[in-house]
Amino acid sequence: MSQPTDDGTPAGAVLDAPRPVRFTAPRLASPDDDGREGLMASVVDEIGSMMVEAKRTIAAAASRFDPDVPPTAFYVLRYVMKHQPCTAGDIVKAMALDKSAVSRQVALLREAGFVDVVPDAADGRVMTLGSTDRAEARMLEVRHENRAVFRSHVEGWTDDELGEFAGWLHRFNTPADPR
Repeated sequence: MSQPTDDGTPAGAVLDAPRPVRFTAPRLASPDDDGREGLMASVVDEIGSMMVEAKRTIAAAASRFDPDVPPTAFYVLRYVMKHQPCTAGDIVKAMALDKSAVSRQVALLREAGFVDVVPDAADGRVMTLGSTDRAEARMLEVRHENRAVFRSHVEGWTDDELGEFAGWLHRFNTPADPR
């Protein structure tokens, strides 16, 4: 007789097609919250948890990238790599960081050989930032490592579930037109 699997299904049993996953998140909201407000409270709670996990993941990625690069500098470098050429002012606006904080992070990244600063072709008074080949190569390695970390979070999900999740995240991160 075959041993049951971890979920109690007999070994070798043919299973029905997977059912849609229904997520039941722990509720941190007030018991008085119900309906849409209760659902919104759950969404806010889960986003908070996701932000904590993202912060932890970014800190680990920054450390793997270079132990001397703090997470804020890593954030700045990722922005530069995605939006290059860009200016320190672009980073300040996009990331809601203080100008002096951006200047410190850019200086650290320059000294470490991850960012180049060059005059803008259209206006030589403006300095633009770009990533170095060293930064690009190192970031590629870290991206592969990050994907492995994220894969562990979605282990067992179908491609359809993963696609649906990506779509919902995109929809959430694209606010509705306020018109």
